[in-house]
Amino acid sequence: MGTWEWLITPEGNYYLMEVNTRIQVENEISAKISFVKNKQINLIKEQIRVAFGEKLGYSQEDIHFKGVSIELRLIAEDVKRGFLPLSGTITKFSWTSKPWLTVRTHVPRDKPYTIPTQFDPNLALAIIYGETFKEAKRRSFEFLDDVIIEGYTPKGDKLITNIEFLKEKLEFLYKFVET
Repeated sequence: MGTWEWLITPEGNYYLMEVNTRIQVENEISAKISFVKNKQINLIKEQIRVAFGEKLGYSQEDIHFKGVSIELRLIAEDVKRGFLPLSGTITKFSWTSKPWLTVRTHVPRDKPYTIPTQFDPNLALAIIYGETFKEAKRRSFEFLDDVIIEGYTPKGDKLITNIEFLKEKLEFLYKFVET
């Protein structure tokens, strides 16, 4: 199990950045599309189960993948000023629940939240699933058009996030196909 991270240039060249041979925050992207014997599995639970000495119980032939997942990180940052991290208070955070959408966040939706300065300003991870690459990408745009993050900085300015940046760059996602 692991995560492969790629860097893609504007010219379309792609380079492997790193392979993380452990489960990490991107796990849920893999988990959404991974099936064992036609059943979706919890990769973390599987790893812990095997670590405690249980037999794996299936082979590589039992594993298949279905669909496409895209992860969007919602961050309080000013992308026009070198991705400057921002702190402040979020006064409204909302999105519409969808069966193809999972949002992982520590930010409450029912009360104001002060973004701490001791940590990076990651606000949420949105995991979007689609049967096809085109559908996952369309749903990603739908989520970004729907999500609302409002608030203010300690100076009283409007809180800025990377949502507009994600909308601009989402069009440049590449579909990798087996050759």
